[in-house]
Amino acid sequence: MMLIKIGYLLSYDYQYIITSIKQVYTEADRITISYDINKRTWTGNYFEIPESTFEEIRKLDTDHKIHFYADDFYVAGQAPLISETRQRNMLAQSMGKGGWHIQLDSDEYPYDFKKLTTFLRRNRFLLKQPDKTPVTFRVKLIVLFKKTTDGFFIISPYNELCSLVTNRPFYSKARATQNTKEYILNYYVIHQSWARENSEIQQKINNWGHVNDFDTIEFYRSWDKLSAENYENYLDFHPLPACSWEKLDFFPASNLDNFIKSINVKLPQKNINWPISALKKSILYLKSIFR
Repeated sequence: MMLIKIGYLLSYDYQYIITSIKQVYTEADRITISYDINKRTWTGNYFEIPESTFEEIRKLDTDHKIHFYADDFYVAGQAPLISETRQRNMLAQSMGKGGWHIQLDSDEYPYDFKKLTTFLRRNRFLLKQPDKTPVTFRVKLIVLFKKTTDGFFIISPYNELCSLVTNRPFYSKARATQNTKEYILNYYVIHQSWARENSEIQQKINNWGHVNDFDTIEFYRSWDKLSAENYENYLDFHPLPACSWEKLDFFPASNLDNFIKSINVKLPQKNINWPISALKKSILYLKSIFR
């Protein structure tokens, strides 16, 4: 039985997916990589994925776990989040029923992934009747905000949450799931997010799901001005009012691979434990709602 199913959304930031796949490949039972068949982003702009990227992915796939799924995800005349949500739901259908569904963006790196999959496999009983025990597990993001020659500026504290795992993959808005009970796990995922080249940042803010939600030009200017001399002045600066970035810290690292190794030492993933009593209460609660 395929318990650990991972789905990727591949687009203009294709160059990051190799690093992400390397974090999860051993523990995954099946990996599905989705991309727009017409090479359009959620805003309708065109992008190219070089054939070398697919060749590199195939070289990694020594156990034949990876499958590609191309379809038309762009919805013309609608907000980008509509297209994103559409792609996530179509990807979930392509991944098939059953198992734990984990959707990742190309620039997300779940380090020491076995800590998470051990927890999920141990609680596989929640997969027996997912309509009666629908759950979504949220994790904490380590958001990389800007790269320098000496390291990374990162959002601190690491309290930004992301809905990552579910046994009932019906998405209502981006990765938010419909009619599931949400739980926060003490597990971290590195999100490269804004730690990119200037041209990539401009491309990101012109094509992602939140392009219409804030002043992207002003945000880019603020990001571009960030330096070692002024980063301590960046306080409470998230562009969306419902979210919070309290401050920035600097983490020395020569490159991304070095950062992943270093953060695993500084902030090692812990074993994820759910008290049996809490599990039983959760199941009884879920069954009372979703009869």
